[in-house]
Amino acid sequence: MSRLLFSRFAHYLDGIARLGSIRRAAEELNVSASAIDKQLIRAEEELGVALFERLPRGVRLTSAGEILIHGVRRWQKDLSRIKFEIEELKGLRRGEVKIAVSQETVSHFLPAAMARFMREHPRIRNHVTVVDSDRVRQLVLDGVADFGLTFSPQPLPGVTVTRSARFHLRAVLPDGFAPAPRESISLEEVFQHPTIIPDASTHLRDAVDIAAAKIRTRLQIVLATNSLELMRSMVREGCGLGLIAMPEGAPTRRDDGLAYVPLSDRGVPPLTLSLIVDPQRSLSMTSVLTRRYFEAHFDDLEQRAEG
Repeated sequence: MSRLLFSRFAHYLDGIARLGSIRRAAEELNVSASAIDKQLIRAEEELGVALFERLPRGVRLTSAGEILIHGVRRWQKDLSRIKFEIEELKGLRRGEVKIAVSQETVSHFLPAAMARFMREHPRIRNHVTVVDSDRVRQLVLDGVADFGLTFSPQPLPGVTVTRSARFHLRAVLPDGFAPAPRESISLEEVFQHPTIIPDASTHLRDAVDIAAAKIRTRLQIVLATNSLELMRSMVREGCGLGLIAMPEGAPTRRDDGLAYVPLSDRGVPPLTLSLIVDPQRSLSMTSVLTRRYFEAHFDDLEQRAEG
């Protein structure tokens, strides 16, 4: 069967079926009628069925021939689409992709997800809008963003989630907070210190408040902000301890003078980062390609978490 599809016979079959005549198909394809007839006989022998009924004036598809021509035409249509997409990919030297993301993704997830794409497609412009998680969905629906990254709880009306990943609260400590690197820390110990936490505009704050309520403690809040960069800077300055959400398996140390230590408490609610798209919109190949890179990063996170 593969020989029939991936050979000149597929064109012969289509021509005979359309024109109802081997002779007319030969004239259109500029091939001898005997050559086409030999290919047809060979195909019928290989399949063990007649593909055409020979008539006094031409030929007519049999039931088996109808099935085969339907499959051949569907394959040709798919091949044309594949060739078109490949040509578009080859031409992806310029273009623009618009992404809406929540604040919590900016420091860790977003740079890692975008880095490979930007290295491999340096001439494509990437426009990233950082907003509260609850606004990401609306920007996608309004067409301001091609796709979005949000921590908003599901369900998310009007959009489709193509990938998701669980994030967990971690304590943000300055280097030197403890004599030896910490493998974990309890929320109770974190809350015994001045805390620098996200403000009420983020879903990360919801997780912090739920965690504090579960251990029945009051926070010593010295700073609440929607800027996680400011939070990290103030922790680095020794003004308190912070809390941040990071994917499972993320490193505890980076070259930024901070340690990101997992919490030892069980039952602290995770957050879910969702990649969302508007299923009603037709996106450019540039946007589709960029989204695939992000989806691959989500898949990598899932594999690391399972490993």
